[in-house]
Amino acid sequence: MALFLPGRTTCAACGEVIGRDDDVVLFPHGLFDPRSVLFRFDDACAHHACLTGDELWREALAALEFFLRHPVAFVRGLDED
Repeated sequence: MALFLPGRTTCAACGEVIGRDDDVVLFPHGLFDPRSVLFRFDDACAHHACLTGDELWREALAALEFFLRHPVAFVRGLDED
């Protein structure tokens, strides 16, 4: 899981510092393919508001939610089809 230091860690979506009172989402390492535009969220942190405010970033949030519901699928390489 990403390392989060309130007031020091920057958002992978907007590049701004994530404050102590901000809603933050932490992504694990290895969730995204290095060739994907979403790879910027691999082992990173982002403001929840940034992720829900952009259609592409919502895909990153959806991938995280899928991972949290089905972690074994990622270990075994199960396709999402």
